[in-house]
Amino acid sequence: MRSKRLSAGLLSVAAALSLVATTAMAAPKTVTLWHVFNLDTDMIYGGIEAFNKAQDEYRIEARVVPATSMVTELIKATATGSVPDLATLDNPVVASFSGQGTLTDLSPLVAKSEIVKPGLYFEGPWASAQWQGKTFGVPRDANTLALYYNADMFRAKGLDPDKPPRTWSELRAAAEKLRDPAKNVYGFGFSAIQAEEGVFQFLPFLTQAGGSIDKLDQPEATAALDFLVDMMKAGIISKDVINQRQYEVANTFMAGNTAIAFGGPWELPRMEKEAKFDWRLTLLPVKDDKNIAASALGGYVFVVPKGAKQPEGAFKFIEFMSDPKILNEGWKTGRLAPRTDVKVENPRWPQAYGIYREQMQSAKARGPHPQWPDISKALQTAIQEALTGAKPSAQALQDAAKKIQPILAKTPL
Repeated sequence: MRSKRLSAGLLSVAAALSLVATTAMAAPKTVTLWHVFNLDTDMIYGGIEAFNKAQDEYRIEARVVPATSMVTELIKATATGSVPDLATLDNPVVASFSGQGTLTDLSPLVAKSEIVKPGLYFEGPWASAQWQGKTFGVPRDANTLALYYNADMFRAKGLDPDKPPRTWSELRAAAEKLRDPAKNVYGFGFSAIQAEEGVFQFLPFLTQAGGSIDKLDQPEATAALDFLVDMMKAGIISKDVINQRQYEVANTFMAGNTAIAFGGPWELPRMEKEAKFDWRLTLLPVKDDKNIAASALGGYVFVVPKGAKQPEGAFKFIEFMSDPKILNEGWKTGRLAPRTDVKVENPRWPQAYGIYREQMQSAKARGPHPQWPDISKALQTAIQEALTGAKPSAQALQDAAKKIQPILAKTPL
């Protein structure tokens, strides 16, 4: 009798263990995600919720990392072997991690994907995730720069707001006319801060002038920087731009202290709330004798760190987030889709959407280069030196070129 009870007990335990094992096998695998998007309106939140509900093989567990800390946090995680399965990186630093061999080559997964197809992406965003012929990331979103202008100020100064400046000479002429020292109004504003933001906003001028990062000692680069220096000397641009981040330049525009300003689509939500005047956007003006359409590329890229425990699950989420239905949601917070096949129907801020989407076609990636931070730092110094009058533009850029050329001699762009 005892043996029968024992046998029955063992069978019960075995059945229970079997149930636990079955339940464990059915439990979704955790995919850890680090991202920088702290606004709950960002498309990543809806994407995570929808992905977790749509299938039961994987579950995304997300952690928000401040944008200013992401690179440092990922470097520490790589050193300790505790990397997330998936992360979002600002596009110019992807090559830095790729060049150090700390990212997973996604080329095989992309080759088999029915959703992530290289030919569907804008050239700039896709290029930002490539290194030495391999794909180390997939663009999540994109942004670029366009020209905000105060249409009410245009009318007050006798300028036609329906005919915004199309060339550098027209930009300078309009900005000079709009300048009003008595009201503390500057004609034009942009960020020249000694940080990546300053380089981001200078690069369009450099490219429009026919220059490039590997030829800073040439006349084209000098022409680009002199254009800005001369406007500052004339009082058209505030000397404060050397200390202003992009959002601070936007603040001066929304406050009515800057008539025309460089800015990105991420400013649209607060522009809508805070600007108490008729504001509009237009494409970046081109240099008169060159007619080169160009802007700088911003945005984030999904990457899978080497050592990730769930690379396949991470890529499935990348594919999910790359679906046009998800990417359409990005524009609600001023995030452009990095793909040419995604077009938002009846977009919020329709005029702005048309301008930024067209400007995206000429948006150039920064680099890609594994030592982009060093390259950028040299250019940041040159911009500051020229705008503060510490050195003539040509000399400042020549000094920057001397720092950059050895880097590019070792690893070309």
